[in-house]
This record gives sequence, C-alpha cells and structure tokens, in this order.
Amino acid sequence: MKHIALIVITAAFMIQQTRLQANDFRIVTYADGRADGGIRQGAKTNDSLDSPGDIFVFDQKLLGEDGETVIGRNAGYCIRTDPGAPDFSGTDHPDLADDPENNYGQCTWSIVFGADSDYQGSIIVSGREAELGTSVLPIIGGTDDFFDIPGVLHTTPIRQKDGGMLFRQELVFTQPIRKK
Repeated sequence: MKHIALIVITAAFMIQQTRLQANDFRIVTYADGRADGGIRQGAKTNDSLDSPGDIFVFDQKLLGEDGETVIGRNAGYCIRTDPGAPDFSGTDHPDLADDPENNYGQCTWSIVFGADSDYQGSIIVSGREAELGTSVLPIIGGTDDFFDIPGVLHTTPIRQKDGGMLFRQELVFTQPIRKK
C-alpha cells in the first residue's frame, strides 16, 4: 500500500512540475565580464592565494539576449567558499570532481533593467555560483515588473577569446511578469 501511495504522490508531483515548466516565463540576459564591460575588484586574504573568505565585487553592463545591446546593470559581490583546490576535497558540487579551475563562491547580486530594456525594475539573486558549468540560484526578490514573482536564475560562464567572460543568465519565472 505504501508503494501505491508513493507512486501516486510522485505522479502528482511530476504532473505539477510539467505544468509549471510548460508555463515558465523566461528572460535571457548576459552579464558582461569582459575588460570593457565594467569592474571586477577583488579583496584577498593575507595569504596571496585564492582562498576561502576572499571577496570580489562587480558592476557590469547587463546585455540583452543578442549579447550586445546594453539593457541595464549587473552588480553584486561574491565571497569565495571553495577555491576548488584538492586540499578542499569533497566540498565541491557533489556531481563534479574537485577541479582547481572550478572555484565556488556565495554570491548576491542585482540585475537592474534600464531605460533601453523592455522591463522596469530589478531582480535580486543569491546562492552558490561555480566558475565552470551552470549554476542555479533562487530569485530572492524583485521590484516593479518583478515584484513578488518566484523563480530561479541559471547562470553559465562563457569564456571569450580576449580572456574575459560573458555570463549567460536565464531567468525562469513560474508566473507571468506583471508589466507596469
């Protein structure tokens, strides 16, 4: 009997997830981490290594889905929690092996839409972000068009030929945006 109840609950959950995913509203932006895209300033601990507790702040152009049109700003900070070095083994993402190139930080930032955007307001995200692969962070708040709308941000770094980085940001909302 327990197995039947578990199957029914699992099926109901899967139907609900499918319904939510089919109705998701998405916005794709890019945070411009290239040399001319804004600032990225670090504050390191005294050991001169990439270490837990190191902080960096950023204030970058927010680009539209075309990856070129400036539609706002992307600004915040990250505190390094795991530099990916082998001596921090076991603290990385559970599905990924330790990788000295994949650093993790606890990050909080604002995505602020400007006058050249189709949207008004800002979105705040916060969570653990990796420097490689896609990270998923919760939207913890928003203003104007994004007030009280639940969702997540999928952020993926894309290395550029000039050594800089673009961060593809896909905002996924589980209800429509209320345009003001």
